[in-house]
Amino acid sequence: MAFFALFLTTPLYGQHFGSLVEELSDSEREQRESKQAPPPPKEEPKPLAPSSTELQAAELQLSPEEDDFAVEKNVVTNGVTLQGLDKHTARVFIIDAHVGQTIEFGTLKIVVQHCEKAPLENRQESMAFVRITEQKPNSSVGGLFSGWMFSSSPALSALDHPTYDVWVKECKVLDLEEERKK
Repeated sequence: MAFFALFLTTPLYGQHFGSLVEELSDSEREQRESKQAPPPPKEEPKPLAPSSTELQAAELQLSPEEDDFAVEKNVVTNGVTLQGLDKHTARVFIIDAHVGQTIEFGTLKIVVQHCEKAPLENRQESMAFVRITEQKPNSSVGGLFSGWMFSSSPALSALDHPTYDVWVKECKVLDLEEERKK
């Protein structure tokens, strides 16, 4: 209780900073104002991200062989290996073909328009853009599937057909000279 009474009796209790400054003499006030440093000059804030010219200069300095963190590009291939399943006969078919070639599998017509694989040796991921149509007897051609198929996840984007299943096994480079000899 003694502390509280001491606090109430101090001369600073209830005074504001402005009133304390007014109590200073004029000479003391001038000395304090002269000691204050002028405000620092305003600088323009630097951007957090580098500009495009800085990025281009950085790319020129390191080649992908030297840069451990460079992203390797996928390898575009000219061939594909597909696997097909006829659900009625339970027969599995392995089909090797060139990109752009029409493949006939039962009543299906399959065209792989683009195929590429990841350059990583420890994880061989192949992806292909596939268009699949069906030609039934006495009917017109109907589109069944158009999209990307991935070898590591065949169920991710699969053909939904009552008789056939088709999926990408791998993208590969086919030797053109061997194909010409056949």
